[in-house]
Amino acid sequence: MTLSSRARRLLAIFFVLALVASACGGGSSDDGDSAGSGDSGSSESSDSGDSEVEETDTGADATADGSDLQTDEGDADDPALGPVSGGILQYGFESDPADLNPANSPFAPGADLMGAAIFDTITVFDENEQWVNNLSESFTPNDDFSSWTLTLHEGINFHDGTPLNADAVIRNLQEQQKSPLLGLFYGPLFSPDNPFEKVDDLTLTINANGSNSLLPAYFSSQLGMMASPSWFDALANDPSLGQMPIGSGPFKLESRTQDQVTKVVRNDDWWRTDQEIYLDGVDFFPMQQPATRTDGLTTGDLDVVHVTDVQSIQTLRDDDTIGRVERADEDFFLIFNAGKAPFDDLRVREAATAAFPRAIYTDFIQQGISQPSESLFPPSSEWHDASIVQNTDDPDTAGALITEYCAEVPESCTDGKVNIEYQNNGPDLVLDEIHSVISDGWSPYFNITHQVVPQDDHINEVLFGLYDVATWRYHGFLDPGLEEFFFSCSTIGAISLNFARNCSPERDALLEAQRVTDDPAERQSIWREIQQDLNDSRHYLVISPTIWTTGANDNVNGLCDAQTINGDRVICGLRGVNHVHSTWLG
Repeated sequence: MTLSSRARRLLAIFFVLALVASACGGGSSDDGDSAGSGDSGSSESSDSGDSEVEETDTGADATADGSDLQTDEGDADDPALGPVSGGILQYGFESDPADLNPANSPFAPGADLMGAAIFDTITVFDENEQWVNNLSESFTPNDDFSSWTLTLHEGINFHDGTPLNADAVIRNLQEQQKSPLLGLFYGPLFSPDNPFEKVDDLTLTINANGSNSLLPAYFSSQLGMMASPSWFDALANDPSLGQMPIGSGPFKLESRTQDQVTKVVRNDDWWRTDQEIYLDGVDFFPMQQPATRTDGLTTGDLDVVHVTDVQSIQTLRDDDTIGRVERADEDFFLIFNAGKAPFDDLRVREAATAAFPRAIYTDFIQQGISQPSESLFPPSSEWHDASIVQNTDDPDTAGALITEYCAEVPESCTDGKVNIEYQNNGPDLVLDEIHSVISDGWSPYFNITHQVVPQDDHINEVLFGLYDVATWRYHGFLDPGLEEFFFSCSTIGAISLNFARNCSPERDALLEAQRVTDDPAERQSIWREIQQDLNDSRHYLVISPTIWTTGANDNVNGLCDAQTINGDRVICGLRGVNHVHSTWLG
């Protein structure tokens, strides 16, 4: 299949988009995340430089852990012809961000996807789930990991011709430090007194806030997306330029109409001369409803989509003309707000967990596509602890706890039930079904008010603690140490990255211990203790891994062929993100 004009059908999609708010900030099956990025599961790629998009086994057990990816040759044109230059890739993704400023905006998967085309990062993760240098030529620590020396490659320019040097990196990091949200997330990484020091034009020293053996891994995410200092200067006078950032990546932003389409075109001056860019450009279409994306792919209006809902995943699996990449990295869970009544009481969190109807949820919502989960890491992960068990499907325990609580705190109860607000983003039909199943299990013990809010409001209300219990989809970082701020007492404030506002000094001590060692066995042991603490405190109610599925029509080749500067493959499909510069149409 070759790229053809799809104007009439895409106009129909635009009418659908006009009816649906863009949302991706806190849900389950197909809504996104809050600030931060990065993410587990290994992949096995084809060694053919012109391979089709990779495909997993079709069994639920194989896909649920994100492993055993295989190449799908599909119905591709003769691969002996090799990569073909030209064409515009049509990419359907979930919700659009408010803007594309990597130093200020919370990036969910849609922003990460577009960001991977527009920006280069300091480091990247390879297919072996190890961080490697990218913009950095070297990134080396001192003896105790408290100070790191970063040296950049020579001769890199941003799209506007501004050089990417030590001053540019420091400017980006300073802009992020000023951000109310990103500063909260990334600020604790760096020394409060002297975080960044220029050594020479291409070298800087980054001083950590204590010892941090994982610091370079953070720079594979939004923290490491470098934008032009000249653009930051212009942005100060014209905030609308947040929609049109200038990076140094393989594609340049040509135009952007929020919630409709973002267009990027090939950067012929990209510094990675070892990597040919075949596409003329990519059109990114945000589509809130996963069924709209799936329909666009199966009708040929779109070339590539990502989805996480079970219905769309099954549709893509059933179509043998579609290549797939599937990874189970993120978690879907409920957050209990321990910062205010009624979930500030452990008994209420325990009751909600005990009343969760896991068996019904598994049958009705997950439908054999994804598997139940008890803790933050899927069974395939080296960090998984099979001994972690949440007490669900236990109405007797739930009833006893609620009776005891309401007797002591009657102001939080009506007619012997605890009054709570259950929030998710939307509109989203799948999330409505999830609410229905959970509320059926909870209704004997809770008076539930269901609140559905747009993505931005949902994210903000969770960050500011203006919720009782909320659906959320997050985590799945390739190393759990990159997630410590979500569980730390230090990030609880007016804006809280510890979404649950659940403070444990004992957990903080464990988080500190895992940061100062690079011994894998020691860190795994520490994270088992952290997981147990999170479970004992009912920080979350973990429900299932999220299976990110990227589907591509048979005209799409090389989607997972992006390479690191070492010649290894870049990790593919992580949280629905692919590096499209290796892709070609033919």
